[in-house]
Amino acid sequence: MINEGTPPCLRWNRGTVTTNPTLKTRYSSCLENYSDAVDELGRLPGLLKSKDYSGLNIHASAASDGPSTCDDNFTSPPAEAPQLKAASDKLQGLISIILLISNLL
Repeated sequence: MINEGTPPCLRWNRGTVTTNPTLKTRYSSCLENYSDAVDELGRLPGLLKSKDYSGLNIHASAASDGPSTCDDNFTSPPAEAPQLKAASDKLQGLISIILLISNLL
């Protein structure tokens, strides 16, 4: 679950308020997507330490589903908040680097 130890780019700003029911649903879905991604990423250090490179690749790939699924929620208006899009891009970039490295191991 996303908590105080989570990097700032992945934290949910609970102070954010919207009255738009569509956005509320999308943000709730994104929170779940990001939480799942963080859980998957949390498994990676142990897999790397145990030299389970296949597992590392599998869980990194699973983590990439979170931000991409969140982004997919915004294919129609209202638009994705710029902060959320920036966090998604950062996370996808990080996961891409992890996948690149894991494929070299």
